[in-house]
Amino acid sequence: MATELLSGCAARGARVVDPHRVEYLDCGGYGVPLLGHAHPAVVQAVVGQVRRPSLLDRLMLDLVTPNGLDHVHTFASASEAAQFAVALAQANGRPRVLTTGDVPYGGIDSLRATLASGPPACVLVEPVRGATLPPTGYLSSVAEVCRESGALLVVDETRSGLGRLGAWWGVDLDGVTPDIMLVGEGLSGGVLPIAAVVASAEVEVPLLRGSEAVSPLASAAVNACLRVTAAEGLVERAKLLGDELLFGLRAVVAGKAHATGRGLLLGVELPDQRAADVFTGELLRSRVLADFRGRTVCFTPPAVMSAADAGWLIEAVGKAANKI
Repeated sequence: MATELLSGCAARGARVVDPHRVEYLDCGGYGVPLLGHAHPAVVQAVVGQVRRPSLLDRLMLDLVTPNGLDHVHTFASASEAAQFAVALAQANGRPRVLTTGDVPYGGIDSLRATLASGPPACVLVEPVRGATLPPTGYLSSVAEVCRESGALLVVDETRSGLGRLGAWWGVDLDGVTPDIMLVGEGLSGGVLPIAAVVASAEVEVPLLRGSEAVSPLASAAVNACLRVTAAEGLVERAKLLGDELLFGLRAVVAGKAHATGRGLLLGVELPDQRAADVFTGELLRSRVLADFRGRTVCFTPPAVMSAADAGWLIEAVGKAANKI
């Protein structure tokens, strides 16, 4: 939508600037990594790698993944990573893939019945769907049902991982270690395209595939992103800033809409499609970019956004809510 108008723009931190030098606050979609656009430490790591011999450094992703998920496979996109995760599950004798298209999100009884009614399966689930929070302990319950039925648990952390929810991974919030986990393109801090699948030793099997997608440049970007996230306390910052923003959003939409979310994955649920259309139009007039999904508007701001950025977002949401 709005981002299509921004080709050729510049981006830094939480802001993008179009070719006409109009500044926008970027809080939308998958494209805003937790450490913002073009973080200088990540960019410098990539530039420094260009000047070095083309030797691949060790990818440090396994140092921050849940214990037991030590086998890392890298890809150029999250879609390729998802395809590999499914192939890995199928190579482990689970030909059926169950998603929220097959079982309602949050429906444990439905999941248990579906698993019992067919061939061995893997269950692909997100810790948070959009900005909708699942019931408390949902992932723990899914993991328990998977163990009971012999299914593999595959958790998609494309949106929720790398600190977005105020913890390194969404699974950490329920103390769950999946069999396979997907990591999205924010892995490089948005500087280079790379995604990953991490798997446990129990499910790791050799699969015929092309050469590893990771390059020395991508490796440098990933390692720098992980170092910056840890050193600058961005995971903790995501939790604190997310709590502040959610409080502010709830205050300005009270009586008009419902604000929800966890960490820096936030959303405003509008009462109907007409209200959503008006709301999103007003947001764009305030130069705030968000992820528009039917009656829900999702915000994924970076943890490096300033107090001025946060104020900009809350004020814009308040103005939009007053128009519906």
